[in-house]
Amino acid sequence: MDINVLKEEQDNVCTLHVSGLLDYSTMDSFIEKVHSIKDGTNRVIINFESLEFIDSTGIGAIINLAHKASEMQFKVELVGISEENEDLFNMIGVFEIIEALQMEG
Repeated sequence: MDINVLKEEQDNVCTLHVSGLLDYSTMDSFIEKVHSIKDGTNRVIINFESLEFIDSTGIGAIINLAHKASEMQFKVELVGISEENEDLFNMIGVFEIIEALQMEG
C-alpha cells in the first residue's frame, strides 16, 4: 500500500485528504504536498478519514507541518482521526505541540 494525498484549495483554506500509509516510505509524498501550500493560506485541514496506518515518521511529518504552519502563520486542524490514532496522538502529545506552535504564530 502507498499513500495518496489529495489537495483541495478553496479561498484561504487548504485541505489535504490522506489515504493509505503515512510512514517512512511515503513521508516524502506527504511533505511534498505540505511544501506546496500557498502563501496566504489561513488554515490547513488534514483529513485522516482514509488513513490506514501511521508510524513515528508519519507523526514527525505532521509535527513538521505544525512548524511550517507557525512560520507561515496558518492554523492546522486534524480531522477524521481514528480512535486508535487519536489515542496515539494524545499519548505522544501531537495535539499539544500543534497548539503550542499555533500560539507562537
